[in-house]
Amino acid sequence: MKNQKSNILRVMHINDTHSYFDESVIALNCDGLDKFYIKCGGFSRLSHQISILSEEQKQQEGEVALFHAGDCFQGTLYFSLYKGKANADLLNQLPLDGMVLGNHEFDLGNELVSEFIANTQFPILMGNWDLSQEDQSKGHGLKHQDRILDFDSDLRIAKYMVKKVGLIDVAVFGLTIDQMEILASPDADTPFINAIETAKNTIQHLSNRGINNAIVISHLGYEADKQLAQAVSGIDLIVGGHSHVLQGDFTEIGLEARANYGEKINNTYIVQAGCHALALGYCDLEYSSDGQLLSFSGKNTLLLDNVAYKNKACSQQVEQDDLSRIIQELSSFEYAVFCQKAPNVEALLIAKYRKEVERLSQQVIGQCVEDLSHRRIPDEKGQSDIAPWVVEAFYSKAHQIDNRVQFAMHNAGGVRAGLNQGEITYADIAGKVLPFAIPIVIYSLKGKYLKAAIEGAIDNATDNGVIGSGSGSFPYVSQLRYCYDAAKPSGKRITEFSIYSSIMGWLPVIDEQIYFGTSTAYTIKGKEGYSPLMNREDMLITTPFSMADCFIDYLEHYPNLAKPIECLNQYYRNESVIL
Repeated sequence: MKNQKSNILRVMHINDTHSYFDESVIALNCDGLDKFYIKCGGFSRLSHQISILSEEQKQQEGEVALFHAGDCFQGTLYFSLYKGKANADLLNQLPLDGMVLGNHEFDLGNELVSEFIANTQFPILMGNWDLSQEDQSKGHGLKHQDRILDFDSDLRIAKYMVKKVGLIDVAVFGLTIDQMEILASPDADTPFINAIETAKNTIQHLSNRGINNAIVISHLGYEADKQLAQAVSGIDLIVGGHSHVLQGDFTEIGLEARANYGEKINNTYIVQAGCHALALGYCDLEYSSDGQLLSFSGKNTLLLDNVAYKNKACSQQVEQDDLSRIIQELSSFEYAVFCQKAPNVEALLIAKYRKEVERLSQQVIGQCVEDLSHRRIPDEKGQSDIAPWVVEAFYSKAHQIDNRVQFAMHNAGGVRAGLNQGEITYADIAGKVLPFAIPIVIYSLKGKYLKAAIEGAIDNATDNGVIGSGSGSFPYVSQLRYCYDAAKPSGKRITEFSIYSSIMGWLPVIDEQIYFGTSTAYTIKGKEGYSPLMNREDMLITTPFSMADCFIDYLEHYPNLAKPIECLNQYYRNESVIL
């Protein structure tokens, strides 16, 4: 019996933490009670729960491992202010056995990635990232950082590490999105190799060496993980990220059920733990003495506080009788636990980072006259209330920098939240509405390419004649207006297209005329239907101002926001519609 227990590996996992170091507030609903709000997650609770699960398993003479499946960058003020330094410090507080990097780690290029890795203390599992041809003159090299288990260009396999589970060798390697250049901004000299082919070659190499058990730490996305499991036999477990899937049935407390924990495909179990450090996932893998995977069991667990509130601001607690019922209901719920905070993590946050975040969270920079929601694609209820203000802010800042700028354009997915009526703080903008620290750029291009970019972005967002990458590509514009007719042939769907001149009013956009505009450093790369922007003229100015910087600057001049259709037209010229 003792020998069998030593062949159990407990794998704990997190993913898509997006700099959510502090607890979040989530809405729950127990049977017979009104909706209530409760604080959940954060790195202090993660650390505490990891310690409990680790100690529990070690007392059973089993092995433990902890992995992060990517996307720790972006998302909150902690990243806006401190970039990768805060992430490195906080992740170092967790006993990580390894991490794969996600697409958001590459939003700002390789230099920030290199600095982050240099400050971490755990393996970086990047088995399909080819560093072999990296330009060594750049000054922030990755090729020779020995904790990166990257692509072996000679063997065409992922470099891997071996986890001992009793007498069993379990190989662990990482795979990330192989079309990284489409989603992010990696340096061109460090390409990403096809994930499935890399996995096939690696599993075969391991088999040749007598290693028949493998775990993949993946930032491919849930559907891609299922495709990987189907295409490559011999993987015991895929620990996934990117899709923010909280596996497990949370409907009993009012959360969406996405998938069963540990979905099994082709004898491979797939796990994922949601996002934003709300939950910790863990599974126990039991092996026979000859390496057969005998059993799999596990779950995701929400890490909860033991106080409930009536409102999201957590300014009014529920009555004691209701709290007692809530505590009783949640205590019996299988996928949640009341969790303390680890003092060492709290102390680090207080000493180095939280004070400035809290200061900016209290710094009022404007007023919201009414609730402003965010809707990516306009529908019968209307368009986004907040995105037009965002893109107007881009135009305002870019025009300050270069008065030749005539328009602004932004993809709907770059806006992450709306605003509630009341005071607008710095943190609302930089931490919620526009948390991605991506700069705006100034460029010029011919009218025909601008028109094609708008059509391509809407085609992509609505899957009109193409397999799109999601609704986030829908274009919101300033100083432009257009009509899009979905029924017309490709290339002819923009039926009206004009640009605003402060002197002449609305003028038709001319195909061969050159126009100056601004978008983000993400959109200008031609991603998600915006490929016609690649035909821009040679001029490209990357400004030092992030998306949030632009909006914050705008609010200093125009501090009161209402729904765009009701505001003064000189501040809002987005009249785009879908027919």
